[in-house]
Amino acid sequence: MPARNTPMYWGWVAKSFHWLMFALIVGAWFAFEQHEDFPKGSTERAEWMNLHRAFGASVFFLVWLRLAWRFSGPAPDSVITSKWQHRAAEGVHWALYFLMIMMPLSGLLMSQFDGRVVSWFGVFDIPVFLSENKPLAEQLKGLHEDVWWPLLLTLIGLHVAAAVWHQFIVKDGVLKRMLPFTSRS
Repeated sequence: MPARNTPMYWGWVAKSFHWLMFALIVGAWFAFEQHEDFPKGSTERAEWMNLHRAFGASVFFLVWLRLAWRFSGPAPDSVITSKWQHRAAEGVHWALYFLMIMMPLSGLLMSQFDGRVVSWFGVFDIPVFLSENKPLAEQLKGLHEDVWWPLLLTLIGLHVAAAVWHQFIVKDGVLKRMLPFTSRS
């Protein structure tokens, strides 16, 4: 399987970015959900939130590498013949990139304004370099949880629904182009 994209398939690097980002987003969500099971102030709750932040920071930093790779070469040719479908697919993809930046950025800034160091899996810390501002941290929390998260879920749902529709209704091979270990036959 080639590293670079071909006219028919995404290369293994693009596929790796795609599925790694998916795993990190699921990991961040799972860690957040787990933290809810523990009382405020408990060590377990703090550990799950540290994991949530580490996953989020990973998404934030990895999305820039993913975008650099995306711009370094062409995407596979579109199989969508309808102009509106092509524009909708592009819009959803770019909106997902936007949210993969804004969701973790709002979380990182929330941590900064809350005076919290973000540890990246204990390997290194992102120190607090902004002055504490609890009201701004609360506003960012609202943006993070009440705006970006539902929007991200909605777009991921649309993305998955479109892939399933292409696979089982249209049967045009779009899903196969992004699945791991598939290449041009």
